[in-house]
Amino acid sequence: MNLFKEKYKKWNMFYYNDKFNSIGKNIIDNNFEIVKILKDTKRNYVGIIKIDNTMYILKEIRSEVIIPQRNFLTLFKKGEALTTLINCNKGIEEGLTEVVTPYIALVKRKFFIKKSFLLMEFIDGVELKTKEDVIEVIRLAKKIHSLNRVHSDLNTSNFIKIGNQIKILDTQLKKEKYWFYRRNYDIFTLKDDLLVKYLNIDVEKYYGNLTKDLGYFIAKTLKKLKKLKFVEFIKTQKKKLRNKGWKI
Repeated sequence: MNLFKEKYKKWNMFYYNDKFNSIGKNIIDNNFEIVKILKDTKRNYVGIIKIDNTMYILKEIRSEVIIPQRNFLTLFKKGEALTTLINCNKGIEEGLTEVVTPYIALVKRKFFIKKSFLLMEFIDGVELKTKEDVIEVIRLAKKIHSLNRVHSDLNTSNFIKIGNQIKILDTQLKKEKYWFYRRNYDIFTLKDDLLVKYLNIDVEKYYGNLTKDLGYFIAKTLKKLKKLKFVEFIKTQKKKLRNKGWKI
């Protein structure tokens, strides 16, 4: 697939299908109906919108704008919206059809990203609840990893069930070429998931034994470090400061 890029009113529009050219302009011009706001925080906005009687999910990535260190990195990186658009569409081409499809990335920047949106397909499903649901998530994790990609936030809350199918949400599907510690980190994250613990599911049993190589031990060490009391304390303090308006 060819990635198209067009400039419109100081915005860069990126898309694979030309029909999203006019939809992107509608978003920039604020010419759409907000059906429902799903999340509206300082770090993220997610809403269901309607354009020409079709519903979509619109996400504004605020964290890479308001957090100085993340914003600085956008000088050298594509940003979350464009990275997600590219990686997820490539993943779908590679056979990962369970990923919710991103349609267009809208990015305004002056050296650093000033604002960005990601438009995705609208999915109306239900949260996961059963052992069979979690086993399917583990299968999808193996499928992601087989493509040398990672989810990076492998929680059951980032999957949604539509009928008998489970779809993958909230991932940039980044490539992992060396060490493969991130795929191990994915699995350790899933093992800590509340639903997984509630259902008492042995993740490694269904995934298959993890190879205890360098990547495995790096991931395991990082997970252990994040569970230390002083690290938890720092995270709690950061959250309090963010609530007070600190950009950290």
